[in-house]
Amino acid sequence: MTSRQGSARMVNSLTSAEQLRMERSAPLERSASTSSATWRVGTKAFAIAALLWLASNVFVTGIATVTTWEGGASYKRMADLCRWDCGWYASVLQPGYSKAHLDTGAANWVFCPLFPLTAYPLHTWFKLSLYGSMVLAGKLELLLAIYGFLLMFGAELETTTDFLKAGALVAFNPYVIYAHAGYAEPLYFAAIAFAFYFVNRRQWVFAGMAGGMASATRVVGVVFAASYLVSWLRSAGRRSWWRKLELNAIMGLLLCPLGTALFMLYLYHVIGDALALQHGHVAWGRVPGNPLGTLWVCLIQGRWSRLWGMMMIAGWLLSAWLFKLRKFELGVYLASALLLATLSPMGGYWGVARYVWWQPPFLYAIYRLLRRSDAAWVVYLVFASGMAAFMVMEWFSGHNFVV
Repeated sequence: MTSRQGSARMVNSLTSAEQLRMERSAPLERSASTSSATWRVGTKAFAIAALLWLASNVFVTGIATVTTWEGGASYKRMADLCRWDCGWYASVLQPGYSKAHLDTGAANWVFCPLFPLTAYPLHTWFKLSLYGSMVLAGKLELLLAIYGFLLMFGAELETTTDFLKAGALVAFNPYVIYAHAGYAEPLYFAAIAFAFYFVNRRQWVFAGMAGGMASATRVVGVVFAASYLVSWLRSAGRRSWWRKLELNAIMGLLLCPLGTALFMLYLYHVIGDALALQHGHVAWGRVPGNPLGTLWVCLIQGRWSRLWGMMMIAGWLLSAWLFKLRKFELGVYLASALLLATLSPMGGYWGVARYVWWQPPFLYAIYRLLRRSDAAWVVYLVFASGMAAFMVMEWFSGHNFVV
């Protein structure tokens, strides 16, 4: 072998070693690049969420203060925002779930435990008043709701303006009063938003944990199991999914309804009735009925009931549009959640605004519609902020169409 051939073989050997080294390092470089991009999006989303959260608090506090100038409204401190269902949530924290029906036939079994539990440290450790703890817990969870919503489809948000517009849909929700009045809506919204974020990233166990938290906040959160299954089947392939059963994916699916399941076990232990949650709704006058019948009654009654009926229709239309956009998991969730809401006539009448406007898929569909036109954004934000201000005023006026 000549010296020239030896040199050529050495060069080839070095080239092969270098190529092998580059092939091995490529996945690590891609992973580092992806992690860096995820970190940047997460940091930007949180900063914008914090800014919008502060603006939302200033907005609601300002409107509540102005409301006291007219009528008999009373607003002196944060705890004054705790009204209607907030008091029932507070009763879960102290003295706890009822062991029998009250004289009125009602009981607090219909209120899931996770939201009151988040107020426990504020009340027990920081010695805030019971009602003040409920309100502050809801306000803090609004920050998580905005942040989770931005993460849910952060890959579609390119500029800071896009992030601000998307976050404003939550921070200035027409029914944002529920985020500042000691209700479970912001915690539920945050849990579902994070559940969709994790399921989009194929982080199945985290998605299941978030879904389980949603079902421990509101029973409708159980529906996320259907969206989870749709995402799993789409990621694995329609024909070969059963061959690619992943332990993490199975665990995540089982975690989705865990919150409601544990609550049912607790109710069985306390009062001997695992279905007390449903039986409690019957005592409140919420008997399951025909969803189409509920919708029809809303439309023919007029005024607020008709408006709520139109909201139901808008929700179902947007769920169908999400299917057209191939966002099947979002469409399934929105349609199923609205169906559960209208199964109860009482819920269909009074609770539809919360069931519609505090659903992440619904606000995502609105974002997709509005991003086509800057003028549409202006019109919508004027409507949303005006409606939000009106609802805060009516909240303190004691009108029962805001409950």
